[in-house]
Amino acid sequence: MSFISIPSNAKFNNINDFISHLDYERINFNLPNIINIIPTVSTFNTIDDFVDSLEQANFDIENEFGKLFLISKISQNDKISYYAFFNETNHSPIFLTDAKKTEDIPNTLFNYINRNRGISNLWIPPQVMKQIKDDLSEEYEQMLITKFSAIRGINSEVPSKLRPSCDRNFQYHGNDGKETLTELEIWYGVLPKILEFRLPTGVAFKIDDKGIFTHRDGRFEDIFKIINDVVGLLLNLRDVIVKSDYQTYHFGKQNQFVRSLQKPWSIHMTYGLANDEIPKFRDLVQETDFTVLNDIALSGSVFYNARLVDDYSGSLFDITTTGKKIDVFPVKQRDISSSMRFYQFVVSQIDNTAQVG
Repeated sequence: MSFISIPSNAKFNNINDFISHLDYERINFNLPNIINIIPTVSTFNTIDDFVDSLEQANFDIENEFGKLFLISKISQNDKISYYAFFNETNHSPIFLTDAKKTEDIPNTLFNYINRNRGISNLWIPPQVMKQIKDDLSEEYEQMLITKFSAIRGINSEVPSKLRPSCDRNFQYHGNDGKETLTELEIWYGVLPKILEFRLPTGVAFKIDDKGIFTHRDGRFEDIFKIINDVVGLLLNLRDVIVKSDYQTYHFGKQNQFVRSLQKPWSIHMTYGLANDEIPKFRDLVQETDFTVLNDIALSGSVFYNARLVDDYSGSLFDITTTGKKIDVFPVKQRDISSSMRFYQFVVSQIDNTAQVG
């Protein structure tokens, strides 16, 4: 039995109808205490593209309710179930599950996302996480933050009154988390990574930087409104990446010659890389989910060029930087999952103010 009851003849072709059904189930029946909601961004053109990707990843499609699917996959001898809704407005699926975040979701859903070139999880940059917190605090004066994790990277340029050169990691539990986080932001220059909210409307949920929203109490409608706002912010990043391209042209009398044309997307950094930081940059790339196949660095210069391979999907892309900008060139095929994770690497390890454009 699935964790949400849905009549066999139900059809959900609009996300709002599905959200209304979730709230109906919450009020009238017993839903699991915790439901994880995982939004994504994708480049799927149609719902059939999405379904094909699920089948290629060996998900079982157990039932279909219009644009909503009940899917499952075996992990460590347990069946892990998801409801997956394909939102045709932005072509980005959203998943719901009562599975565990620590084991079940990474072994099934994130394994699929990381290896599929057309979809990415909703990684939330620290600055965006702070914006979510500030916006909710302004809208709900009596809002509580009951738990948070906050970090300061060693390359952070966020103002810090005390020892700004230190990297930091705070974990906090307490009903005064909103006030405590504000104090830590001022004195220690941290940014939130995980936030657990309790709104005066009765809504309680947690959000982490992987883009997983954990519903604990209250109306789903309120949580999906926040999710929609966050997805809107990340769609801008997707649209920039989608404009990159890779094409090959044949020329010559017998079309015997091939020429490749790459159109990049770019990451703009406020502080960027200095001459002596290029070797460190290369080492940091190697410590992530990417492998440097070959590279060129000019002595005494910030010029650096490299071809990287995604250790998950095997896709290739080239990067070129001259200090404050990194151009990212797809090779053979654009991979939104690789692109999002490389941007995450730059923001978390190189320049937390980096923007795409």
